[in-house]
Amino acid sequence: MRRIWIYTGVLCLVTLSPDIHARKIWTLEECIAHAHEHNLQVQRQQLQSKSAENNYLYARAQVLPNANIGANYTYNQGRALNTEDYEWINQSFYDGSVGFNSRMNLFNGLSNYNNILQNKYNLLARIEGVKELKNDITIQIAGAYLQILFNEELLKIAEEQLKVTKQQVAKNEKLVEVGNLSRGDLYEIQAQKAREKSNVTAASNTLAISYLTLAQYMDLEIHNLADFKISIPELGIEDANILRTVDSVFNDAMVVLPRIKAAEYTLLSYEKGLKAEIGTAFPSLDLRYAVGSFYNELSPNPVSSTDPYPWYDQLADKRRQIVTLGLNIPVFNRLYTQNRISNAKVGVMDAQVGLEQTKQTLFKTIQQAYADARAALDNYDSNLETVKSMEEAFIYTEQKFNVGMVSSVDYNIAKNNLTRAQSDLLQAKYLYIFNTKILDFWAGKPITLSGSL
Repeated sequence: MRRIWIYTGVLCLVTLSPDIHARKIWTLEECIAHAHEHNLQVQRQQLQSKSAENNYLYARAQVLPNANIGANYTYNQGRALNTEDYEWINQSFYDGSVGFNSRMNLFNGLSNYNNILQNKYNLLARIEGVKELKNDITIQIAGAYLQILFNEELLKIAEEQLKVTKQQVAKNEKLVEVGNLSRGDLYEIQAQKAREKSNVTAASNTLAISYLTLAQYMDLEIHNLADFKISIPELGIEDANILRTVDSVFNDAMVVLPRIKAAEYTLLSYEKGLKAEIGTAFPSLDLRYAVGSFYNELSPNPVSSTDPYPWYDQLADKRRQIVTLGLNIPVFNRLYTQNRISNAKVGVMDAQVGLEQTKQTLFKTIQQAYADARAALDNYDSNLETVKSMEEAFIYTEQKFNVGMVSSVDYNIAKNNLTRAQSDLLQAKYLYIFNTKILDFWAGKPITLSGSL
């Protein structure tokens, strides 16, 4: 019996231990890493990179000679060609052959060499494309993460406002009981309480939706949103990165940003592809080697016509080798080569425009992010003063309301103005933090949040 009680106690401790069923708290870095690993689009891009790697390896193998071995064994019946003396005979017999041949391209206008470089740069562009896709996911995750932090603070504000209003309702109910306050004022503050309860519910739902958005960006499989929680650091405006100039961010981004590298590698790939096509218009030089032998059942023994002539002796005696140096000069192929060269030139020009367009789009994006950050900082500074003023105004209005000097309508207006100012301040703070971190991210600095657990 004692042993049973011991086992039961241990089981209860294990079951109730908070460490066993502790809920995982996700940091921003963990969210980003999980999304990079499980995103299906990233996996597809990586498979395409693998395909590009295979093409690169295949292009490199084209400079090597090929090699083929062949053999055949034939039964002839009726009128057949006797390969021994090349006469047609009407007789059944066996014959066969075995051979090896190889061909190597010595020169083809450096087409193979440039084709190797084309596939190499195409592979590098694919690799940078995977990195750029991960960057896009990182920005999505960071935005969704900060949106949760913003919504968490909005919920706290709504709950705090509701708490204050509940206290006022309790006070007013007592004042009505002693006849110092009309029921109309009580009804008005009770209506404010109902509105603020609705605001808390709306803020809670918005927070839940923001959690769902982050989970979807992460491709996180969860059956209950309540099981998904993130680390909530205390972020202030001082946790934002230093706001850098547009030119400074752009110059660093031109060096490190995968989208720029991908566009540059794509241009180099098209340029090498053009040279490869031009190479096909040059004469080509091939070296070929072949060795083989054959067997014929009707072949007489050269040493003794009465003795049989075994197949292995025939293969050894009849072996021959051929070395061929071939030159091929293209003269006219119905404009096939010229058409491919012209299209390759168009491809190069398109890649050049694509690179410039990528740079232009990046510069405009950096400009917009800088402008948004600057505007958010200005809004934060102005809203900070507004919040201070609104807090003082609300405290003064609340004091007057408690002694019956102002109506509940004036009290509610002051309270709503404070709530709106606090919300605007939070929005400006998180917009500024987000944009400064994105600017530094484009310049090559990873996104982190100070205070993350």
